[in-house]
Amino acid sequence: MIDENLMIAGNLMIDAKLLAISWIATLTPPWIAGLAAIPIGITLLYFLKLRREPVEVPSTYLWATTIEDLHVNSLLQRLRRSLLLFLQLLAVALAALALFRPGIRGKENELDRQIFLLDTSASMQATDGDESGRTRLEVAKKRIAERIDAFSDDDLGMLITFDDRPQTLQSFTGDRRRLLEALERAEQSTRGTEVIGALRAADGLANPRRTSEAGTTDVPVAQAKPADLVIYSDGGFPPVTEFSLGNLEPTYIATGQGSSANLAITAFSAQRNVERPGFVEVFATLTNLSDQSASTTTTLRGDGEFLDAQAVELEPREEKGISFELETDAATQLEMRIDSKDMLAIDNTAYTALTPLRTVNLLIVTEGNRPLETGLGTSKVAGISRTDVVPPSYLATEAYRERAKAGTDDLIIYDRCRPSTMPRTNTFFIGALPPDARANGDEAGSDEAGDDEAVGNEAKGGDSEGIGSGDESTADDSATNVDAATDGDAATDGDTAASQTWRYAGAAEPLAIIDLDRSHPLLQYVELYSLLIVEGRPLVGPVGTTELVGADIGTVMAIAPRDGYQDLVLGFDLITQSDDGGTQANTNWYAERSWPVFLLNVLRHLAGAAEASSASSYPPGTTVRLRVPSQVDEVTIRRGDGGFEKRFPVGNSGLVEFIDTEKPGNYEVRAGDRLIELFSVNLFSPRESDLAVAEELEIGYEPVEGETAVSEGRREYWRWLLLGMLGLLGAEWYLYGRRVS
Repeated sequence: MIDENLMIAGNLMIDAKLLAISWIATLTPPWIAGLAAIPIGITLLYFLKLRREPVEVPSTYLWATTIEDLHVNSLLQRLRRSLLLFLQLLAVALAALALFRPGIRGKENELDRQIFLLDTSASMQATDGDESGRTRLEVAKKRIAERIDAFSDDDLGMLITFDDRPQTLQSFTGDRRRLLEALERAEQSTRGTEVIGALRAADGLANPRRTSEAGTTDVPVAQAKPADLVIYSDGGFPPVTEFSLGNLEPTYIATGQGSSANLAITAFSAQRNVERPGFVEVFATLTNLSDQSASTTTTLRGDGEFLDAQAVELEPREEKGISFELETDAATQLEMRIDSKDMLAIDNTAYTALTPLRTVNLLIVTEGNRPLETGLGTSKVAGISRTDVVPPSYLATEAYRERAKAGTDDLIIYDRCRPSTMPRTNTFFIGALPPDARANGDEAGSDEAGDDEAVGNEAKGGDSEGIGSGDESTADDSATNVDAATDGDAATDGDTAASQTWRYAGAAEPLAIIDLDRSHPLLQYVELYSLLIVEGRPLVGPVGTTELVGADIGTVMAIAPRDGYQDLVLGFDLITQSDDGGTQANTNWYAERSWPVFLLNVLRHLAGAAEASSASSYPPGTTVRLRVPSQVDEVTIRRGDGGFEKRFPVGNSGLVEFIDTEKPGNYEVRAGDRLIELFSVNLFSPRESDLAVAEELEIGYEPVEGETAVSEGRREYWRWLLLGMLGLLGAEWYLYGRRVS
């Protein structure tokens, strides 16, 4: 019986503690002193007497009243009972009580230190925070504000937000105003969720680390300060195992209604068809993150214009891919949208972009080649290349040496000529061979440095004329190789130096095409069997050479790697010199449809015009590092919807770092009016798109049950006190009006 009474008494004490009225001081001591002086001043007014001047009247009717008025001519009088004074003092008392904000706390905190962890990740944008359609973040912020309002004078609070990284908005303070202002600064993010960083930030106070010195025992660097850890989240993050709570007392406030009905675009990309570079293939992945089947339509738009649409049906938890095909060579910003509405809008739209076929720098070294210039003058080729035509004498200039050493050009075409050393870029030799590999060394380089012009003239007058007329005065570098190949000298074939050089495997003679490698990108859509070729020579390349075109005399087109670059060699001329010093055609290829197609393939795949056709996609909040041409001093980055535009200087390394990637969309990088890069920002996170609210969290192998209906605020009465004060003032005004009248 005694135990039962003690239990009842204990429960009553707990209830009394929970229901005890608490006061929140909103005034500083000087203001409190001024407030206390108000009722004193009102009371003193009732001690004052009215001083009136004597008035002579012609009648004795007012004598009694006049005699009575003589009593009030002194300064003070005794305080008499007055209803008006009582009402005025009571109104002041109610106003003073209202300023101290009396109220009943909804929940007593176990500890006087509270750490609020607020989830601001993308999933907190879901509009199922409550029945009124507010977002999860809005509801979580409201609950935290209620809990801050319920603080006692001894409570301290800290606010940490987290998405994929933590941010401490307010360190420990007992100032409710500062905490509420920090809470207002918490903004919705579009990033993923990672809670471990926020837990470690909270862990620093509650679980201080220990330190030790040589010859001493471990001592704590600070005193442990236990704290309530209150996590406001939907639980959309993996279990945190590598963490110890220690002195932290966790509470998980599950935010959201728990519905998982959501459709999301979890992948979206576009790429040019390898076999048909003018065609674009668009791929997307849709995921039904619901327990019910769903049907919707997806709309594809390019540069704001409607392109295509598809109907999609998805079973519960099903993932399905869809595709589209477009035809364009230009830069295009693509947007895919799910037409149906759900609780999370950010994953209903996805972005990608197609960069244009990259504009390449092309250097042509030739005495004049009309078929070559005509083939490179088509609209498609001209749209993706900047061409510079120079004579072979240019090879002997310092400007060329600097240009070749810096790798300024994406491709150099040597027509019936060759340099003394190979440039740092890809090359295409027509009717000439690359220089001997040994000529790229220091010794040979110095020997042949002054022979560049002679090499060009020799190629023009020796190689071409020899091929066209059968003259035996061929290029000096190939004569030995021709003899060796003709004689079948095994020693030459086995020589290491010879295996690293290009050479001719026979004399110039008529030929017929018998084979070509259609699988190679350079020969896509190229037909050569009908070609007429007057004279050509078979080629033998260095180790790693790939035969592209074979003739009855051997290989007549081949490509070989060279220190990260590629060298394409054609074993026959397009034009040759005639006996009268003019030019004559050596082949009818320039008149075939395959000729401009072949040159376009060369630019796309050898000069790199078809590289990076699909823009890169980054998650929100990622730092995007862009490498732009070194000659560009400044770039402008803007979002496709026009909501962002900013200029960035380009460093000496040509690197630009862009951090304003919070909002999904397509982003353009421009140097003046020229588009140089495109990239996109997308969520693409099935974890964030899955809106199911976790029932519990696992932190350090300890389950933390979720709480959804928690009374976190306080019931305040100051508003009622102010209403009562207004009522008393109204009554006092009414009584005073009746007395005066």
